[in-house]
Amino acid sequence: MHLVQLSVGRQPPAEGLPAGTQRHTATDAAGVDAVLAALEEAWPGRLVTDAPRLVIDADLAGLSLVLHRLLRRGLLETLDTAVLPRESVPYLSRLGLPADLAGQLRVARQAPARLVGVVKDDSGGVCVDGASLAPWPEELPEASDGSAWWLRAVVDDQRLADGNARGLRLRRLGPAELEATVQLGRLRRRTCRGRSLQLACDPALIVADGVARERPRDKRTFWSEPKLWRLALPAG
Repeated sequence: MHLVQLSVGRQPPAEGLPAGTQRHTATDAAGVDAVLAALEEAWPGRLVTDAPRLVIDADLAGLSLVLHRLLRRGLLETLDTAVLPRESVPYLSRLGLPADLAGQLRVARQAPARLVGVVKDDSGGVCVDGASLAPWPEELPEASDGSAWWLRAVVDDQRLADGNARGLRLRRLGPAELEATVQLGRLRRRTCRGRSLQLACDPALIVADGVARERPRDKRTFWSEPKLWRLALPAG
């Protein structure tokens, strides 16, 4: 199996892959795109059986960036990937990815790939593990706790919130399910599970996989795609 290691960020690349592995580093979207373009050029016919395996060596934010660029290039479903996460990612743990680097390297070298889920949104974004919404800081200078922030949220056909709230968290659960929890007061919360989350709100700061979006949003839809990312995982 031909392995290509893509290390994202400024930390030293993880060691332990075979000597013949191609190694690349990137710190931004342009760098990731350059590596993916070279892979496409060397991948005749884009057949799964002929494809290299891209080993993503990154923290959660870097992993999310790579998946977003794979999605934009139409490669997320077809290119074999493996992950060497530099931090704990609960969703990957639930899928069976070992917590230790030795186990992750073994999976990257030997395990078969299968299609697993991600969370998408209507801006073209991809979310691996979870996202949060909170009041945009400049909008509520006198109510930094979010007590005057209006939010309407619906999970499938369940009304999660319609009124003032303090924030909302979304996390990936399983192959086709997500969970949304709204903070209504200091001690009041409400949670719903389903396939999609539709939001309308006062201007909000969205943080997905630890990365804050640059502009405020007042609408967003998230939904679970159960089979979109081709990932190497232990059998069973």
